[in-house]
Amino acid sequence: MADKKAIEFRNALGAFATGVTVITTLSDEGEPVGVTASSFNSVSLDPPLVLWSLAKNSLSKVAFCNSGHFAIHVLSSKQEDISNIFAKSGGDKFSGIAWKTGENESPILDEYAALFECKTMHQYEGGDHIILIGEVLNFDQRDELPLLFHGGQYAETRPKLNSEPVDAVDIDEGRFTEDFLLYLISRAHFQSSRPTHLKLEELNLSQREYMTLAVLSMNAPASENELAERLDHTGFSPDAELLDQMALRMLIDMSDDGYELTTKGRKYLMETLAVAKAAEDDLLDHFSHREVADTKRVLKKIIELTGADIPDLWNSTEENSEKN
Repeated sequence: MADKKAIEFRNALGAFATGVTVITTLSDEGEPVGVTASSFNSVSLDPPLVLWSLAKNSLSKVAFCNSGHFAIHVLSSKQEDISNIFAKSGGDKFSGIAWKTGENESPILDEYAALFECKTMHQYEGGDHIILIGEVLNFDQRDELPLLFHGGQYAETRPKLNSEPVDAVDIDEGRFTEDFLLYLISRAHFQSSRPTHLKLEELNLSQREYMTLAVLSMNAPASENELAERLDHTGFSPDAELLDQMALRMLIDMSDDGYELTTKGRKYLMETLAVAKAAEDDLLDHFSHREVADTKRVLKKIIELTGADIPDLWNSTEENSEKN
């Protein structure tokens, strides 16, 4: 097939959304081998048979053709990174990845949406690929959304929504349910901020002091009025008394141009941000890149819709005045 025609054919095939799998086996030397594949499909229920195809020029061809077994891992929507690792050619793909030996000796990853441990039954020539058919000896399924591939990029399924939206707030009764959006935003903020608050207690920093340090780290020097203006919407704006106390504690310095962070103030802020970043990293381990991107997009839209009169912490006072 001519190059142009081959590209067009591949693009046409890309219109069909497929799941993403990582398929593993052992080499002749007993080393773990794995590849990413989207060619997985079912063949028969009785006996339970599945198939997938492997490129003839794959470095893993000998291992899969000789081992007599393989394990198919249907990846979850949170495993784009695993897909990318096993899609690469060569290298130690299992470095840093948790796995164990399965019932038929194939390497089994700790995480997946579904798993099929197979005995190799047949191998067929299929153009530039080898088609492998396996008998499923053991399988497992988990409550995870699968990772999809469509049009040359990753996609993901979404949980099925209720056909009828439920009103989460009852004004007449003065009640709301756990689906009330503003309640969810507030509770998520409260719970996810707990490690940061504990660190502030350890450093003997109030929320107002922390917010003041944060603003000065992004835009300094700043006067008392500028700090108050930037933080007024939070309920944590500093007054002259607080700023004097912070100066006495050597957290900030006062010059003719305004307040600035001291070395100590910046150190306290960096320690607190490190705790917040670690808490964020722990949370992100439970979400896919797409879920995180979607969440950020929604939150930024909420900020945009509700904050027309609120100063942007990253812009100078002059820029904020021009925008408003």
